[in-house]
Amino acid sequence: MRFAIRRVLAVLVVLLAVSGAAYAETTTPAIALTPTGYITVPLGGTKQFSAKVTNLTDTTVAWSVGRPGLNTGLGTISPTGLYTAPATLPSNTQIQITATSVSNPTVSAITFLYLLGPGPTISGISPNPLPSGTVTITVAGTGFQPGATVMLGNAQMSTKSVSATSVVAIGYQAPATSATLFVTNPGTSPSNTLTVPVTSSGGSNSGGSSGGSVPVVPGPAVVPASATLALGSTQAFTAQNVTTWSAAFGSVTAAGLYTAPAVMPANGKDTVTATGPGGSGSATVTLVSNIPPVIQSITSTPLPLGMFSTVITGTGFTNLTTATLGTRALTITAFTPTSLTVVGFAGSGGMQNVLVANGPVSSLPFPVQVGVANPVVSPAAARRFLEQAAFGPTPADAAHVQAIGFQAWLAEQFSMPQISNYTGIANSQGGMPAWFLANAVTNNDQLRQRVGFALHEIFVTSLVKLIWNSSMVPYQNMLLADAFSNYRQILGDVTLSPAMGNYLDMANNAKANPAAGTVANENYAREVMQLFSIGTVLLKPDGTPQIDPITGTTIPTYLQHDVTELARVFTGWGYAGKPWNGFINPNAPMVPFAGMHDAGSKTLLNGYVAAAGLSPLADLNGALDMLANHPNTAPFISKQLIQHLVKSNPTPAYVGRVASAWLQSNGDMPTVITAILLDAEARANDEGGADLSTDGHLQEPALLLPGYIRAFGGTMTTGNWYSSNLASMGQDLFSPPSVFNYFSPGYTVQNSGGLKGPEFQIDNPNNAILRENLIATFFNQYSNPIQSYGPGTTVDLSPFLPLAPTPSTLLDALDLTLTHGTMPAGMRQIVLNAINADGLGSLHRVQTGIYLILTSSYYNVWH
Repeated sequence: MRFAIRRVLAVLVVLLAVSGAAYAETTTPAIALTPTGYITVPLGGTKQFSAKVTNLTDTTVAWSVGRPGLNTGLGTISPTGLYTAPATLPSNTQIQITATSVSNPTVSAITFLYLLGPGPTISGISPNPLPSGTVTITVAGTGFQPGATVMLGNAQMSTKSVSATSVVAIGYQAPATSATLFVTNPGTSPSNTLTVPVTSSGGSNSGGSSGGSVPVVPGPAVVPASATLALGSTQAFTAQNVTTWSAAFGSVTAAGLYTAPAVMPANGKDTVTATGPGGSGSATVTLVSNIPPVIQSITSTPLPLGMFSTVITGTGFTNLTTATLGTRALTITAFTPTSLTVVGFAGSGGMQNVLVANGPVSSLPFPVQVGVANPVVSPAAARRFLEQAAFGPTPADAAHVQAIGFQAWLAEQFSMPQISNYTGIANSQGGMPAWFLANAVTNNDQLRQRVGFALHEIFVTSLVKLIWNSSMVPYQNMLLADAFSNYRQILGDVTLSPAMGNYLDMANNAKANPAAGTVANENYAREVMQLFSIGTVLLKPDGTPQIDPITGTTIPTYLQHDVTELARVFTGWGYAGKPWNGFINPNAPMVPFAGMHDAGSKTLLNGYVAAAGLSPLADLNGALDMLANHPNTAPFISKQLIQHLVKSNPTPAYVGRVASAWLQSNGDMPTVITAILLDAEARANDEGGADLSTDGHLQEPALLLPGYIRAFGGTMTTGNWYSSNLASMGQDLFSPPSVFNYFSPGYTVQNSGGLKGPEFQIDNPNNAILRENLIATFFNQYSNPIQSYGPGTTVDLSPFLPLAPTPSTLLDALDLTLTHGTMPAGMRQIVLNAINADGLGSLHRVQTGIYLILTSSYYNVWH
């Protein structure tokens, strides 16, 4: 209900904006189209449009159907505005009609009409004849859908129940000799009309010269009411109260056995008629060639897993040809006698057969590979892996991982040159978040970006203090460059970064001056231990705290004395090319000013003593080596990387295995990243169905947005509008509120039994609503399957539209796209019910499914 209300409000806002603009610009050239509103046209039907041009001398317009490049199979429109609907239903049933000024092509107007698909078929009703008065009837036939309504004369009956083959309805029949009725499904043309006799409430009509009661003989209702047959083949028809059978072109026996003609009639159809004392009834026969169609080739081989579009070439295709892949029907969007353009969905890989058929006459099976041949990993595993190692899977990236496996993909990423950066951003106070999102959606160095972003959230700097992009850009580029280096190198580069020097006050940090009463600034010394290396309490190798056996409490890693001593190490560093106390130079590492460095001896952690007289660089390197090799560093940083990439609650054994890989490789980042992503705990639920309460992590906004754009193979440019959206949801990218990041890695989710959930710290009720609105705002293009919000961000839902009439198949496709094909059964049923109940057209059905999945807890917590 909330979704429907929001969409109504959105439409009202648009209408008010349009009407306001029209009121203000009374002299602007404009075109007004009629009719407007909810316009429906049945297949093969027509609708006349007219255009009124104002404020232009030449009032001639050119009419067009659809949009450039997307107008195949949508019908035609004449130069006078007469629209003729196609004979077959296209994938998008909402058709754009455009009138463009001939003299000024920049002036145009659009309206929309909705094509009504084929309706159900009525084969009979009960009771027959109908009694007058209040009556409950059962309409038999095929193709009835939820929401079907029965029209009795000019009145709509009240529907009591609907199945695929019957509708039960109640209404009032006034006294009459006969009545007509038909059935309409939501969004389709009406069914065939059935005329039945009506009796008085006593079951007879008054008639005859003697004034006696004359029984009413009902007219025959032919079953089936329609059929598709090959030339020369037979079909048995039945009806009650029949005296003769006839056919326009074929022949019918007295028992109703119809034989199709040997030669195709001009209109490709025949009519079979049953006549009796009560009248006549008929059935429509669609005739097809009795020569089987032939498949010669398929353009896309192998067919991709998931959504696909391809061309089938061959012979014998008609506008009635159907196509299937395995057991799934394909939608034909264009045809010639020798080619079919089809779209469809493949839910499983392997060799499958494509068939084309003209009614009952089918081609030979044409085998085709679906998905990756001999895949190394499953579709679900590939997609889940890319949720951890990238900003979510794209269809193409998932197929690539399936083809080469996790280890080979990691090797590719480690050897890939750095692509993503922020070089070229104007020296202003905005633009970096939009640049980040464009990189995350489009650039191939996905693992580098994902690790670089994790490093950004561990080694925090912020534009809150740095202010200018020129200070932040080199720092973020450095983290991306160092993502596959070594922890010690990262620690050294961060320490001497001008951005960090400015942010945590190491730049221009002078040694103590007793005469002036000053001491070394301790800010960086404290944070490099607390956040960037060893943490606040001593840890076991598996990351769990060590406990003092006497006090029963944790043991601190450092005391205030240690901070004071380490602060002396970080003295005497300033900006390159600047005098002492000069303004920041963000383009080069900080340089030593020996006269400002405290060269005295220093006693640091773990018994390390820095000798007196060391140069600033030697003193700094000795201290950083000590921190990098501290027993706490491997488990402390390893756990945070696991939390950012895989799960918020890793087991101690998982942390211990990664920390062991760290120690064995001396902090080699590719080794550590590989250990994190290929650990048995990371891969334990790749096939789904074994979810644990400790699995996964809530997608922070900076993962959520790129994730669903990538899932649909969408686009995003640096001109996107999403910076403010993310900031409103608590993640003002590159402007975290403090050195403790946007959220704490130790945040515990309330009422969770102690589970960690760092990202939940910024997911308050208001931000949860904004998260929902982010999704709803994007997927709200009701007339255009290409969804967008602002410049350069698009998702094309066109491939999903042909699946909308079959909700279970549509949901299979959305499940694979968004939840790697592992959606829980309970959630699946809820979404399926909602799609089934959505009668607002194919695009709306697709959007409903997407909205419910993307706003679900199952999607928002990447498992």
